[in-house]
Amino acid sequence: MQKISLLIQPYLRNGGNSEKFEYLDLMEEDLITLTQVIQDVREIDKIFTDFSKTFNLPASKTNNRIFRNWYNQDVVGFDNQTFSNAKIQLNHSDFKTGKIKLENVVMKNNKPYLYKVTFFGNTVSLTDLMATDKLDALFWLNNFNTESDASNVKDGLVDGLDFTVDSVTYTDAIIFPLITHTQKYILDNTSQADNIGNISTSQTNNDKRGVLPEDLKPAIKVSLIIKAIEQRYGLNFKSGGFFDSSAITNMYMWLHRNKGKMITGGTWLGFASDSNLLEYDCSGSAENDCTFLTNPLEPSGFFAATGSGAGIYFYKSILRSIIISGGAFTYLEQGGSYTIKITPTSGTTSNVYSLKVYALVNGISYIIASALNVSGTKTITIDLQGGVFANPLLTVPVYPVVESENGVEFQSEITIFREYFYINNFFPTLILESSATATFTSTVSNLVTTGGLINITSQVPEISVIEFLKGLFKMHNLTAFVNNDNEIVVESLNDFYAGGQVLDLTKYINTDEHIIESTLPFSEVKLEYSDAKTILAQEFLNLNHRKFGSIDFYSGGNTTKKYKIKAPFEHMIFERLTFGSTQQSTSVMYGLHINESLEPSIGAPLLFYANNVTITDENSEINFVESIRPSDDSLPASGTRHSLNKFWMPSNTDTTTPTTAIKPNHELHFGSEINAYSLTDYSGTTNSLFNLYYLSYIQRVFNVKTRLYKYKAVLPLGILLKLSLDDKIIVGTNLYTINKMTTKLQSGETELELLSEAT
Repeated sequence: MQKISLLIQPYLRNGGNSEKFEYLDLMEEDLITLTQVIQDVREIDKIFTDFSKTFNLPASKTNNRIFRNWYNQDVVGFDNQTFSNAKIQLNHSDFKTGKIKLENVVMKNNKPYLYKVTFFGNTVSLTDLMATDKLDALFWLNNFNTESDASNVKDGLVDGLDFTVDSVTYTDAIIFPLITHTQKYILDNTSQADNIGNISTSQTNNDKRGVLPEDLKPAIKVSLIIKAIEQRYGLNFKSGGFFDSSAITNMYMWLHRNKGKMITGGTWLGFASDSNLLEYDCSGSAENDCTFLTNPLEPSGFFAATGSGAGIYFYKSILRSIIISGGAFTYLEQGGSYTIKITPTSGTTSNVYSLKVYALVNGISYIIASALNVSGTKTITIDLQGGVFANPLLTVPVYPVVESENGVEFQSEITIFREYFYINNFFPTLILESSATATFTSTVSNLVTTGGLINITSQVPEISVIEFLKGLFKMHNLTAFVNNDNEIVVESLNDFYAGGQVLDLTKYINTDEHIIESTLPFSEVKLEYSDAKTILAQEFLNLNHRKFGSIDFYSGGNTTKKYKIKAPFEHMIFERLTFGSTQQSTSVMYGLHINESLEPSIGAPLLFYANNVTITDENSEINFVESIRPSDDSLPASGTRHSLNKFWMPSNTDTTTPTTAIKPNHELHFGSEINAYSLTDYSGTTNSLFNLYYLSYIQRVFNVKTRLYKYKAVLPLGILLKLSLDDKIIVGTNLYTINKMTTKLQSGETELELLSEAT
């Protein structure tokens, strides 16, 4: 029998991980079984499924000490809201590393009886680590904030915008692709030269029509979103993996959070320029007075009601020694909360506005909470603990912003609540609470409704971080695991299985008795995107009775079961413009994001490839005008115009001008579609998502000769320590890949599900 050990590096509130791993006491004679699976043939789109295991641990002196008597609500020590590093050892050799989460404590006769914990593989815990966070929590993206003025939009349309962050230059990090949220475009130098949507450089009214700055929205490289996820959660995706591959090099996400044009201006309720700093009024008793927050007995940090910094709360958590009743002890500020309440007034109660709360960290503004496109009273409360507030050495200014395109008058209330804990024998005890409220009343004239900074986290689509990652995994049939260097390796399933070793386990496997099953669990596998809202995609659905870019794979089996893989993104049909009455193809392809009612639409997040195209045909040059588009479909006022022979063209392929002979290296279609630019039908031979990432695996699984073998084995410690799910297994004269394995760790008894290699 092998000795199994469970070790934890406890995560402590306001203390981070302890310096060393500690051995937890296990239940006596508890046989521990661990199931490992990367991708089950019966659940082919499951990701982050390495392994997880629940343990019941005795409430021993050792475990009570490690968990800091967490069952006692008056003791604040072990943090069960944060995952602690952990590992499983077999005979004192590291077997698995991961995370532990304390789930609950079972009490008997008012005393702790056992602790229930879950041990996660590192990839499994990503879902819990990210929780319900949305992309607007990726504050690192605000390093790419940019201006919404006409000159900047034009530069982003023509060349792309470069940014340098921490001495690293990111080329074309932000672009303004030719995707319009409202206006349909044509290219015509004849009879339709006065058309408001005509982007031809024809002389007729070319200072009043064309691409206008407000028509466009920016897009950000998908690779930068991945980088922001690493930064936000302290992850390390292994370099050279899928996220560094050519498949996403020029893949972008359109920053389309709301219908129609972007709203970039607003009332800064603090921390803008000196002229915009707004004075708040504090009144009431001691604990409702702004001066109470500057009490010298309390840690540094204060709310500026008037004067320099008015409207800003300066938060800093710090340990401080004080003397109360003759005894010296240490106490600390344990978070608290910041609350902003907006109440519209004076006939503007129905007007739409957005409320955002910013924090300034190391000179960069981050949106830490928001309520977008709301009306009526809105309240936001922020926990002053963790995240941007986690570093006790930093002072973090916090301030709100109200934005409204139509203007809104409102009363605002800021309430600060703080908690303080006495530190005694490492266990903090609550000793003091304090709060203060300040008010400010605005007018419409306080609002800035045009121009301004494009804050990236304010413009990213409404999707959670984990759903975004899952979407990329579903599109490209990816898998993830953690290597020995604690790096998350992300690669396609094809590459994963190609990287393993071949092990002959014949002598450890009982071949006298085993089970053989079919691997045809489904008669049909459907791969598709979310429901499209744009007019061309809707027309495609109506005509073809399937979603654009989808594919149905039929196994030919007798089962009636169907399996659907649905990516949480929108898939758009882009349109190549023709020239005037000749209908000759131009060099311009664009996206039109309106619905069947010809109105601006909002759908799922849009991913696309962007190609920087140089226009060689002067008839195809794009007219760009610095003006504002009227709401009545009339020509705008004249403005400065520019003739553009270069632009960022959106596409579902990664090459600019594919031909019949040279097909794109990568496509965003699941199934084959006629190329929107070249109008080439590749007849199923394209490098579609299905062909590149799914075909070989599904064809093998659905092969009539393929079988699923279930064997029982007793694996020695040396095999258990080195066996990986990407390994190929030899049993007798046959070669298999691992579908799933379940191991009793003490004995090495293992149930293997092996997928035969069809010939």
